[in-house]
Amino acid sequence: MSKWFKISAAFIGVYLLCLLILMPANIVLQWVSLPSKLQLGTVSGSIWHSQISMAKYEKLSVSNIDIKLNALSLFLLDPQFELSFGGALVSGPEGQATIDGLLTVPRVSNGIMSLRASNITPYLNLPIPVKVHDFIDIQVDEFIAGKAICQTLSGKIAWKKASVTVLEQKVNLGKLSTDLSCQQGDAILTLDEKNDLGLSFTAAIGQGFTATGDGYLTPNNNTPEAIQQVLPFLGKPDNQGRYRLRF
Repeated sequence: MSKWFKISAAFIGVYLLCLLILMPANIVLQWVSLPSKLQLGTVSGSIWHSQISMAKYEKLSVSNIDIKLNALSLFLLDPQFELSFGGALVSGPEGQATIDGLLTVPRVSNGIMSLRASNITPYLNLPIPVKVHDFIDIQVDEFIAGKAICQTLSGKIAWKKASVTVLEQKVNLGKLSTDLSCQQGDAILTLDEKNDLGLSFTAAIGQGFTATGDGYLTPNNNTPEAIQQVLPFLGKPDNQGRYRLRF
């Protein structure tokens, strides 16, 4: 009797697991509490393999989201999902990542994303109108969610062909890159000071995705003329010839 009970229990367990995996994703989402500012488009497919036409959070919109469940991860009681989004034929970010820890603490690993630099400017409070060009590449080696933003964060951001249009003049800035880290729950972006602009800057993204930044611009012989024309808008230099940058 015990043998048949174990076989029946195993059969029922597998059957219920299959029902869960094949359950329509839009039904499962009804049980999930999403952030109030997150808007989702059409949701299709199952938990096993689902698609979301669009996701929008405040000013950032992501299209063509594809989510695949790693079946083996279910037996480890830690569901793992492979996520990809965007594409060459749609606007917005493009990339992929691995997500797990949804039953405990959310974790993102092996994340890569490419987006237009212009997607960033709406979050910045700049003293004068500036247009930014080309693409920014983001690499997230590991991100573990925390009370504010993160517990752990490591990775890099690279703006390989950085350029801006200031006072109707387009200026090439060369390559700019930052390291990603986590401090006291905030995501920290620290600019590599080896750049032609004499620019040092650190930005922090905190609770509610509010962004703050602080740094200096130190003009040198390589500073483009268009940037030099903007310097009076930044205030007066300090005794080291540095202009304070803050938002």
